[in-house]
Amino acid sequence: MTADGPAARPPAAYLFYVMPYIDGGSLRQRLDAGRLDANEALAIAGSVADALTYAHRMGVFHRDIKPENILFSQGHPVVGDFGIAKAISTAGGANLTRTGFPLGTPGYMSPEQAAGLTDLDERTDVYSLAVVVYEMLVGEIPGRWPTEEAVRMGRFLELAAAHRARLAQVGVVIEGALVRGLAIRHDQRTPSPATLIAELRGAPAPAPPRRQYSEDDVREIVRLAAEREASNPTASGAMTIGGIEALAADVGIPADLVRSAAQSLSTGATPPAAPVAPMRRNRLIGGPTRLFYERVVEGEVPEAEFPTLVDEIRRVVQNMGQVSQLGRSFTWSLVRGPSNRSLEVVVAVRAGYTRITIQENLGTLIGGIFGGIGGGVGGGGLGPLFATLAKAGVLAGPGIAIAVPLWLLTVFATARTTYYYASRKRARSLEHLADRLEAMARELAVPAPPGLADPGRLALPRR
Repeated sequence: MTADGPAARPPAAYLFYVMPYIDGGSLRQRLDAGRLDANEALAIAGSVADALTYAHRMGVFHRDIKPENILFSQGHPVVGDFGIAKAISTAGGANLTRTGFPLGTPGYMSPEQAAGLTDLDERTDVYSLAVVVYEMLVGEIPGRWPTEEAVRMGRFLELAAAHRARLAQVGVVIEGALVRGLAIRHDQRTPSPATLIAELRGAPAPAPPRRQYSEDDVREIVRLAAEREASNPTASGAMTIGGIEALAADVGIPADLVRSAAQSLSTGATPPAAPVAPMRRNRLIGGPTRLFYERVVEGEVPEAEFPTLVDEIRRVVQNMGQVSQLGRSFTWSLVRGPSNRSLEVVVAVRAGYTRITIQENLGTLIGGIFGGIGGGVGGGGLGPLFATLAKAGVLAGPGIAIAVPLWLLTVFATARTTYYYASRKRARSLEHLADRLEAMARELAVPAPPGLADPGRLALPRR
């Protein structure tokens, strides 16, 4: 008590937590209204991938990416509910899941997460994000995990008809990216959310940088070589291959590159020159009946990089095609469709070299142009031609003997000119494909083991 009355109480202290107000609902609510178009789906997925990339950089894996946990604040996607990630980190990392009980949402969990494995990384979130993208585009989640064959071909092989039709609408690039993002095998899956988005948008994967040596680096290599030789000279005054390998190791040059260079120096072997593509022009039809391109690259493209070449073929041709592999070679064939093209790409790795052959039989193109113009224009135009000649009174005279052959000759010349330009366009596109595959093969190829590089063994039978 005081002279003025009861003692004044101090103001109460309240502990509170402020959270942003999310006014746009969840992705689940949007999907309840129907599936999204590709542009909107990729825009949403891109924002989610950015959030996951940041979380992964901080060492946190979400483990429960699904439409219910993707919210919208003023139209911008926000990743919410890091509850499982927080629970696991609080419980001491993998200890929470060590019992083998999977934490996550069925249908969106990666195979390794569903199996209750503890050694998870960012690829578990990649899988969940790929499921969400699939659902945004198709309207349902995938019915089953893609097989290894599906991953290798970049195409969902076992789908309901409705799913197949909807995936066909978004194109082969997105389908291939989703297959890789949903790979059941951890080592075959897209490595990061950012890479998944890049592949969905059709961006080629960046090639690994090749080491370049400056002039100072070269001088240092020579200096080290001189010191090594002075301290341990050979009987002949020359450096052994082992000494060169040890020297190369000091500056980061792999030993297999040293041995490959030594093999080339001793044998003088050079890669066989790629023959000029035979495009023998048929004078009658005004263009070639077959296109053939060949490129030979020194070094062997590893089998693990075959999908990279297949992706480039599909991107340029704009068709998923079919892939078959035999040993260290694969064949990509065009799937017969409305175009009915007969196109085949073969990549063969042998004897220290990689050969790329592209060939297409143009019989279908010839038949389509000459048959279409000859039957449609030529045959369809004969009726009006006879009507015109009859009106002019020359139907029974010598005029018809001149007019009909001239008309047919005009139709044939039109078809011939059309085929000339169509075959040239087809040839340019295949030559571009050959150049692209050659450039990629040079980046991906690794030297063959010593003694195996033999250009003469590369010869393959042509079909």
